Amino acid sequence: MSNSSHGVTVETVSGVTIFKVHGALKLGEPALDELRGRCCELASHAVDRLVLDLEQVSYIDSSGIGVLMHAYTSMHNRGGQCKLLNLGPTPAEVLRVVHLLGLFEVYHDCNAALASFERPNQPTQVAGGPERAA
Repeated sequence: MSNSSHGVTVETVSGVTIFKVHGALKLGEPALDELRGRCCELASHAVDRLVLDLEQVSYIDSSGIGVLMHAYTSMHNRGGQCKLLNLGPTPAEVLRVVHLLGLFEVYHDCNAALASFERPNQPTQVAGGPERAA
């Protein structure tokens, strides 16, 4: 795993791929370009369980929304799941305003996010996640 200040680091835990994003997800930013590239590679690696750790993401613009939706759609179309981890208040508000926050399960605890792949989707709240916007 690299220690870059901007970009994406990748980790696999219990068969779940975790992309840790470092930097703003906006046009022209290295983090956005790298996340886009890594999402495009997912199909060739047969990944069907993805967590996007957005703790270090302070801002998302329309290009960032597009990449998040690409990750979600790519996973969904292959019968997989894409979940968000450590979504900050500003990115959460952006996703809420464009009515996309409700598509994602959002967790604030990595262990809860990982455990969520071991059980069927449940509409009830779990400690540390998931959250769904109304």
